[in-house]
Amino acid sequence: MTLTVLFDLDDTLLDNDIQPFIQRYFEMLADSMAELIAPAQFQWAMQQAVYAMLHKQLPAGTLESTFDQVFYPALGVSKQDLKNLIDDFYHTKFPLLKELTRPRETAIRLVECAFERNWQVVIATNPLFPRTAIEQRLEWAGLPISRFPFALVTTYENSHFCKPHPAYFAEILAVLRWPQTPIVMVGNSIEDDILPAEQLGLPTYHVFQEGSPPKFGSRNSLSKSGSLDEVLDWLDTIAQAESVPAYESVAAILATLQSTPAALHTFSSLLPEHQWNQRPEPKEWCFTEILCHLRDVDREVNLERIQTILTQNRPFLPAAMTDGWVEQRNCILENGRSALEGFIEARSEIISKLLNLNERDWQKPARHAIFGPTTLKELVGFVATHDRIHINQAWQTIQIIRAE
Repeated sequence: MTLTVLFDLDDTLLDNDIQPFIQRYFEMLADSMAELIAPAQFQWAMQQAVYAMLHKQLPAGTLESTFDQVFYPALGVSKQDLKNLIDDFYHTKFPLLKELTRPRETAIRLVECAFERNWQVVIATNPLFPRTAIEQRLEWAGLPISRFPFALVTTYENSHFCKPHPAYFAEILAVLRWPQTPIVMVGNSIEDDILPAEQLGLPTYHVFQEGSPPKFGSRNSLSKSGSLDEVLDWLDTIAQAESVPAYESVAAILATLQSTPAALHTFSSLLPEHQWNQRPEPKEWCFTEILCHLRDVDREVNLERIQTILTQNRPFLPAAMTDGWVEQRNCILENGRSALEGFIEARSEIISKLLNLNERDWQKPARHAIFGPTTLKELVGFVATHDRIHINQAWQTIQIIRAE
């Protein structure tokens, strides 16, 4: 059976002690900007912007836009003011950092074997850096994108969340249309790679270098720790097991809700806006109609149900027949960009209500007109399932329209 493999980069596929690397990286970048910005001020602004990316939990905006909104105002300059200097740094200075890294022959062969088996391979590195920085590190690892057709390489331009949030992993799977195949994460960091992927429901392989593997919490029954040399055998076992993640935990449900607007924002860049209102078939929804449907259901159904369950004792929830709204409301005439922004806004309000709930809150009961006795967790789980259906619908719609 086919397999989707998410590989961490630094200290997994590439020998790179990431903390000294980042320190030297930031120092060199600050020195390159010294003619305009004092290095101390530059480093402080970098720290603030990276902090903002690390703590981002709502889907609006990519990590790049989150960085820009903090970094440049902190320096008192525009992005355009530094563009030439930054571009020159990545072209001439960043390559010098290669000396701090070493390729791993075992990793190169591992990735080669994954492609030989026709597996889907993702470079799931923490997307705190621009694409050029990550692509160069892939070259240093002996894994250039010119040779390996990775399904996705996460960068701050194309990601809305970063590690260690489960939403980072959910966004990857949403962009890949939630593959109905085994999916695994391979990485060296317990905090950044293993625990959040496990929370989403993925089996993981924890790569450690020497001594006995550390023990930490309960893990997926298919998970393992070991050396990089043993990863391929484990991947073959997972592929044969044909176990597909269920995404049933609270963390997985919440991460799915976070990832859906992010993935749709990414998809939107694949289709010119003048084609957003073009239907693939006369009776099938266009991209804008899908966005309107998700927005309106969140605004008028999901948000109200969540609030009702949280504030009332075993409330009765009437059924909502929403599929007809698209035609009744002439959603095909709406502006698609506004519909996407409206969905992101409505979903962000829902996420904000759910982020800090405890287990008791998630188990609050309700009575649904169709489902009968239920809980907040079950109903929000239905929303997550609904999301995954429309992610695939949106992707298929875009592909058909692009092919015409």
